[in-house]
Amino acid sequence: MEAQVAESQPFKNLKELYDNVDNLKLWPDIKELRESTDYVYRVSEINTSKLQLEKVDRFKYPKTLLCHDMKGGYLEDRFIDGSKSYNSYLFYHWSVIDTFVYFSHYFITIPPFGWINAAHNHGVKVLGTLITEREGIWEPILETPETVRKFADALILVAKFYKFEGWLLNVENNIESKLLNNLIYFIKYLTEHIHTEIRNSEIIWYDSIIDKGQLKWQNEVNDKNIEFFLNCDGIFLNYNWTESKLANSYTLVKNHNQNVHNIYVGLDVWGRGCPGGGGFNSTYALEKIREQGLSVAIFGSAWTYEFFGPRTFRELETVFWAQLFPSLYIHVPIYEDETFQTSFCSGYGRSLYHSGEIQLTMHDIQGRSIFERKSFYNLAMQKPQISMPMPHLKFVRILELKNEGNVKEGSKSPVIYVYETKKHVIRVFKNIVNIEDKLPILDINFFEFYDEFSYDGGGCLKLITNDPTVYHRLFLIYIECKQEMQASIIFNGVEPILILGNDTGLKSIMSYKSVSLDSRWKKCFYSTNIKTVNEIGVSFTRRNICYLGEIILEEKQQHSSDSSEEGSVLSQLDDKLINKRIDDGNSNLTNSQNVTNSTTDMKEEKTN
Repeated sequence: MEAQVAESQPFKNLKELYDNVDNLKLWPDIKELRESTDYVYRVSEINTSKLQLEKVDRFKYPKTLLCHDMKGGYLEDRFIDGSKSYNSYLFYHWSVIDTFVYFSHYFITIPPFGWINAAHNHGVKVLGTLITEREGIWEPILETPETVRKFADALILVAKFYKFEGWLLNVENNIESKLLNNLIYFIKYLTEHIHTEIRNSEIIWYDSIIDKGQLKWQNEVNDKNIEFFLNCDGIFLNYNWTESKLANSYTLVKNHNQNVHNIYVGLDVWGRGCPGGGGFNSTYALEKIREQGLSVAIFGSAWTYEFFGPRTFRELETVFWAQLFPSLYIHVPIYEDETFQTSFCSGYGRSLYHSGEIQLTMHDIQGRSIFERKSFYNLAMQKPQISMPMPHLKFVRILELKNEGNVKEGSKSPVIYVYETKKHVIRVFKNIVNIEDKLPILDINFFEFYDEFSYDGGGCLKLITNDPTVYHRLFLIYIECKQEMQASIIFNGVEPILILGNDTGLKSIMSYKSVSLDSRWKKCFYSTNIKTVNEIGVSFTRRNICYLGEIILEEKQQHSSDSSEEGSVLSQLDDKLINKRIDDGNSNLTNSQNVTNSTTDMKEEKTN
């Protein structure tokens, strides 16, 4: 008998919800939401020349919500144990997202298992979606206060059971005026009670119906929809706004003594009336939203996959977000007395690896054993992703070239868009893309995901160093241990120098031991007296290409087998060697990269 494949599924109607709410299907362990610091970093400040980044109060800056909508939802991401479809859509820019909404057109959309785990691991809240798009659904729900509470309690129970943080409420149909008071009561009751049951929970109302019950998108907060907003945690504005509508929204909400950062202004990546037209010009709308000091709700960013297809997805996804990054903020996940470990796996792989060894599956075909690679797609396997933007992918030039061939008289001439970054020339005609590398790339360091091999999971991080005086900043993070720390890096190529930063500045730490794991991977070990880390990076003493397979940072073990004499000496020397240079014929950190009295550079001491 064939084993049943476990899937994440929505509730398609009210009966399904009530029939199942007391007997919900258990999933494997769901990760709790990782706490984040009460400060963030402005992405606009992050570049290779600025070492000491300013921490700014998270609650004084607008937020970023990502609403994922793709082909109706519940595709390969619905499988609890993943699938073999390694070229499916995934997301990995979690560091700039505060809240993730999984959207579909089913009545009650429960975010799939993999999305909850991936988001929570990066400190990102997850919301499901409640949507109605025809009359007749709300009448039994809003009939009495008792029916209202029954429905709200069921939604809270589902969210609590599957450990996500709340709901986006999307009522896209007319509501009878006699039911409006109970609708407001539902929103208020749901919001208040989910707050008592689920920490960091959030209920967001979509700008749809107005106070008379008609479906009329307002594209702003005004007197016709503010009552809905005042009874929940935020409002998601429709996409056809103007700058004056945003200014009016800001003023009205401020006059009600409410937090203007709870206004999430819709940005439709597919365009559809959104200022700037979406696509690679989505940055236009985002900049206008930020000029008003408001939060943003980015809708349909899977455009990079759905419109262009899987072949160019990874490149276009990274390029797309590079345009938005300057208007975003990096939140900081907390690891307190906890090991930080990543293999950079983003949740898919052409092949599956464990400890550097490729995993094979065996099939018996006509008495012959056939071994095949294990391809996989499983967002629950996603490891911590890098925090950093990629400034070299910001557009430096945009051209619009008319295509005069085969154009009928009176019709609009198709356009070829040419986007240029420091690394690529990208030509786009409709949904056909051609990406060319600009060669040679001599003056910048950069990193990219590499999926040809891996140490654990799928893929690894490829670091290209063209300027050894500039280090690779990878993670903005908060790690605090009671004891001093130790680290290890698994790599292929030139041995990395570990860069750790905290409020006192940066320290450059040489490895005290290096061993070969196999023909491809090596592992080096580091020791330091640091107990708090805000930043993790690596640097190199010369130009090279290096592949990182794993980084681990943890509390130093008192009787670790790797605690050699060299490691102990290195830890003691950390504070004494402040501002010394690596003197092996190649400088590691130049003056432009040094912070006075904060950077520790050391001569490499080879162990026998």
